Amino acid sequence: MYNILKDSLISPKNLLKYRNKKGLYTFFYLVILTAFVSIGSFVYYFKLPNPSLITSESTSCFYQNEGLVCNGETYSPSEEYNIYGFTTFFLDSNDSTSEIGIMPDQSMVFSNKSLTFYQGNQVLSTIDISTIIETDGFNGAVIFVGKILLVMSLILSFLGNMLMLLVVALISTIPFFRLKRFIPYRKIYKLVIFAISPFAVLMTFYNLINFDQWIFFILMLVAYRSVFQLQRELYFQTYSHLGTFENPQQNNHEPTNPDDVTDETEIIVRDDETNDEDKEE
Repeated sequence: MYNILKDSLISPKNLLKYRNKKGLYTFFYLVILTAFVSIGSFVYYFKLPNPSLITSESTSCFYQNEGLVCNGETYSPSEEYNIYGFTTFFLDSNDSTSEIGIMPDQSMVFSNKSLTFYQGNQVLSTIDISTIIETDGFNGAVIFVGKILLVMSLILSFLGNMLMLLVVALISTIPFFRLKRFIPYRKIYKLVIFAISPFAVLMTFYNLINFDQWIFFILMLVAYRSVFQLQRELYFQTYSHLGTFENPQQNNHEPTNPDDVTDETEIIVRDDETNDEDKEE
């Protein structure tokens, strides 16, 4: 996999050497690219305030048999707390959400022995957390909910980044459509996934550094160099094989599969990986 990343960054035309990699291998390579792109999201969430800082003392709230009780001079129903991107409110059993006012888009409210999620002031879902309360009390319930939200946020971020790379690769195959007559689309798509490695590296640094968008667009053109060079090389190899270039070098071998000009005996670029290198990867 290191060789694919290196060739994608330095010598994209050599990506043709990996045209016969299995689909599972390609999927694991995509997972690694997604992990790199997701580093920025992971850093962002881990830098957010820890939910353990939200305690009974800081909120003036605690659980009793009848539910959540909040009192004291520091308590206010509209007081906002943040748990991994969710604006959080704590309501005394005698209070209602009308005392909060207009809530942000991603909000949740601890009230009685339940946790309610809101989109604005519209209820999305309510979860009974009485079991957690009985075991861990107020502080433990807040920490538990925070851990669940953190894991869900990281998973959704990872899946979102993977979907982004798949869509970018899909769009990048559009210039290759004329080759579908000669090369199976799955091979084209696989090679393009390898070729968007520079784009994945760019997104990794962009998510970490968040540099100016104009710089990002300029660097994105550079990152797409791999796709452009792969396209040029595939067109050259394909039409050289078909003898459609001026003064072409004719191939003396009949193609094993006329619909796939990337067969081993029909393409100039050879797969010079050894079996030992494949096992190491």
